[in-house]
Amino acid sequence: MNSFCQLSIYFLSGLIFYSCSTAKTSENSVSIDDLEVIKINLSEARKGKLSEFFEPMIEYIWLKDDSEDAQLSAGLHKIHFYKDKILTLDIYGCHCIKVFDKSGQYLSKIRAYGEGPGKYLDLDNFMVVNDEVLVMGVYPPKLIWFSLEGDFLREEKLKSNITAGVFLDSLERYHFSSSPYRTEKYIVHGMNSDFRDTTNYFPTIEGRYYGDFSGRNNYILSGEDKYFTLAFQDTVFKLKGDNYIPKLVFDFGKYRQDLEEFKRKLDEVDPMVRLDFLNKKSKLYFVPNSSLILSEKYFFSSFMYEGISFNVFYDRKKQETTVWNWGIENDLDEGYNPYTIQSVFDEGRHAGLRISGVELFDMLEMKREELGNEAFENYIQGKGKRFAEVATAAKESENPVLIIYTVKK
Repeated sequence: MNSFCQLSIYFLSGLIFYSCSTAKTSENSVSIDDLEVIKINLSEARKGKLSEFFEPMIEYIWLKDDSEDAQLSAGLHKIHFYKDKILTLDIYGCHCIKVFDKSGQYLSKIRAYGEGPGKYLDLDNFMVVNDEVLVMGVYPPKLIWFSLEGDFLREEKLKSNITAGVFLDSLERYHFSSSPYRTEKYIVHGMNSDFRDTTNYFPTIEGRYYGDFSGRNNYILSGEDKYFTLAFQDTVFKLKGDNYIPKLVFDFGKYRQDLEEFKRKLDEVDPMVRLDFLNKKSKLYFVPNSSLILSEKYFFSSFMYEGISFNVFYDRKKQETTVWNWGIENDLDEGYNPYTIQSVFDEGRHAGLRISGVELFDMLEMKREELGNEAFENYIQGKGKRFAEVATAAKESENPVLIIYTVKK
């Protein structure tokens, strides 16, 4: 979808349609004036500092897990804060979800690998609703509920796989998305808690390109608000009641990737040609990922253009876009300088990255060499105290330390 076109939506029999054609007369129509347009001009890219968008305090949490299937730093595909707990997803290693407390102590594990009721052969996503963990992306297709202690509760068999979902508390309804290539007519389905009274959204359109991604990050939590997006569609929709309203669109200008070219390159038989295009020659396009921040005030995501990565912030109040080069200066506690934001941990308030304890301690030792012993001692007693405490405690661990930034309000 062209992000700079006039968008319109209209409702027929409870279904949402959207197009780039002339706006239709309807009380629910949306004009370009209602949209937040994120214009990305890479010529304005500059060095960024964490203090521009994040609060002064950085938190460090070492996830302590000594089990044989411990989730090493590279093996986490989703990290989610829920009340006083941290849930982590590992789809390739232990095929499980682990639960920690906010100090990083291991509490429990959700692992039901196998065949039969309450079991799965594959999983790709989860969400927590009313203290129950709902596992999605399951094969064979079904939804499975577990307690936070790891006990099987119930399951619901499905005709096709679910990749992501949200629960609308005020309506007591679920909304689930499926792969556009593995569903017959619609990408999104809304239903009540009894899985009846189904409403369908976003009809699949023949010839439209959605890419080949898990869809794990299609729903975006932002405080009390929920948003939805799809790869390569350049539009982020806000759920308003039981409806999807276009809210943010991307304007990549001259840096935009032509999708016909993209499809041709990915159809290349030679895998090295495909990789060369993806890693060195492709231009800007939008795919939702685990680093996407959407708060009341800011939007953030990372992008790549011809092999060079960028960090993009959009101030929703000022309607201004800031493009950072890859690599961010940590001017908060002057510890680890991140390349980018890896993960959003909750509803758009906390974000950051993970790094093994061994690597974090190496960073601390580099700081000692940079400052010299006397200045280093002053540093670890001052702004670098928490960084030094956790890095030292986790110095022999390959398990992840979460580095947590708080998004400014």
